[in-house]
Parts: sequence; C-alpha cells; structure tokens
Amino acid sequence: MTYKLAASCVALGAMVVAPLLAAEVSIHRPGEVSHTESVNLAPGGTIRFDKSFGDLYVEGWDQPQVEMTLIKLFQDYEPPKNASERLERVKFTTERPSATELVIGTTIPSRDFFRHPFGGKGPVDVRYELRVPRDSHLVIHHGGGNILIGNVIGNIEATNREGDIVLMLPDRGPYAIDAKSKMGTVISDFAGKTHVRYFIGEQFAGADANSTHKIFLRVGFGGITLKEVPPEALPPGTTTR
Repeated sequence: MTYKLAASCVALGAMVVAPLLAAEVSIHRPGEVSHTESVNLAPGGTIRFDKSFGDLYVEGWDQPQVEMTLIKLFQDYEPPKNASERLERVKFTTERPSATELVIGTTIPSRDFFRHPFGGKGPVDVRYELRVPRDSHLVIHHGGGNILIGNVIGNIEATNREGDIVLMLPDRGPYAIDAKSKMGTVISDFAGKTHVRYFIGEQFAGADANSTHKIFLRVGFGGITLKEVPPEALPPGTTTR
C-alpha cells in the first residue's frame, strides 16, 4: 500500500523499521509469537495506551473497532525450549470504563523479561500494531521505543520517555500543536514556531493554538516529526475532513 510505504520511509529516516502495520505476508523468526484480537469501539471514542515499550504502530481505519496485534520475539537466534510458553504469558489487557473509552495495557511476567530498546538486558523485544477508528482520541504513554501514528484525525496526546514520535497527518488541519523534546529535534510540515531549549532540545507550537484539533507530544530523549500526508498517498476511499 502506498500509504504504508510512505509512512515507513519518512518515519524513521535512516533507521530500518517494520512497515506501518503487518503486511499481508509476514515472516516469523524462531522464538517469535504474535497474537491479534479485536474490540468494538464506536468512532470518536477515546483509546488510552499505557505501560508499553518497544515499537508502537497505530493506523486509522474506517471500522468501528480496534484491532490489536502484539508481536513478541526472543533476541537469541536459538531461543529457549520453552520460548513459546514464555511468550504466550505476555498479553494485552483491556478495560472499558465507558462505552466510548478503551484502556489497553500489557501483562509483563517479570521486570527482566523484556529487552528495553535503550540498554536493557531482557531477552524479549515487543512490537505493537494497532488499527483504530480514524477519528479516535488517542492518549499514549510509552516507556521507550519508537511511536508511529498514521491516518488518525482525532486529538492525539503521546508521551515517550526515549525514542522517536512520528505523526503522519492526513490533512492540513488546522491543528493546535504543542510538541517538545528535552533532548532532540522537532520537525514539522505545518506552520508554527520552533524554540530551541538549552541547545539540546526543541519546542514547536502550531500557528493555530485555538483549533479544536489538539496535538500534544512530549519526548525525553529522541525526536518528533509531524508530516502532512498528500491525498494520493492515503488508503483508497479515505476522506479528509
């Protein structure tokens, strides 16, 4: 799909990353387990995603449900004999505080079970791939790794302790953008002002602070990129508001 290719290429630059979401044909390595489940959610609802780390990919679609895929992978080429059993213990958790709100978490067997993307010694990497209603309100609090969000037109709040945040926005807005990296750069296709903080961080404020379409982004160590996706790169049938 053109949109997925464009998102993957722009998102992390020279870094080699997975496609925006799982391709139709996936290649599984030894010691890799994936699990997919779906939860109904009306368009315009709020999705909260907490206590995660690894790579997180979110793509908007025109379905009244959230499709969640969790991919778990042992780093060693020869994983332990009980690899599948251990990986199956890592699962999504979901809560429904109301009919229009979904809270997604992850069960973690032990502190040293995962390999943190910035220096941890655990044996397992994790990748999250989500499809959500396009006009969902996203609230993401990520512990480390890369976040890529595409084709979502609802309000977005995303924080990341370490790693990049990339937004592929499907129209020109207007947006009320508030993006800040403590140690990294902020790059935007949209009008606004950039302020350099202590030579090591940047803050970007969108030109239309009064817009009802809110984008709030924070990164501790890493960069933030906001890209405008042209109509020809969107999935077939997609309409921008």
